[in-house]
Amino acid sequence: MRCYNRTTVIGHVGHDVVVRYTQAGKPVVNLRIATSERRKDGSEVTTWHRAVLWDRLAEIAHKHVRKGMPLYIEGPLHNKPWTDKEGNQRNQMEISARELIMLGGRGRPEGVSGARVIEPGQRARDGEEITEVVEDIPF
Repeated sequence: MRCYNRTTVIGHVGHDVVVRYTQAGKPVVNLRIATSERRKDGSEVTTWHRAVLWDRLAEIAHKHVRKGMPLYIEGPLHNKPWTDKEGNQRNQMEISARELIMLGGRGRPEGVSGARVIEPGQRARDGEEITEVVEDIPF
């Protein structure tokens, strides 16, 4: 039996993007994305999701993504264990982003109508490597 681990989140960025670099020089960005759901009783529930972006996706997010901006993030969901200051073992779920689409809305950088970022290394029909494709998004 084949397994499939893919998570899709469409929500708003909770903070401005900060890029960090690993000791090997790889850029990495951690995002918190809020999704809201309205219940039958009229109350609204907000859920916060963590996503990590590496390499070219991290650079693009640092350049274009701002707090409050709506995003589409897609990638596998991973459990990230860690130990707190008191020595207790904790777990945190995070999305390892493989795709990022910037959607319309407030905080949008001028001139960016919508961007769809394909994983680095993918090839176009003519064999050229695709790193970024900008296109209008119909919704």
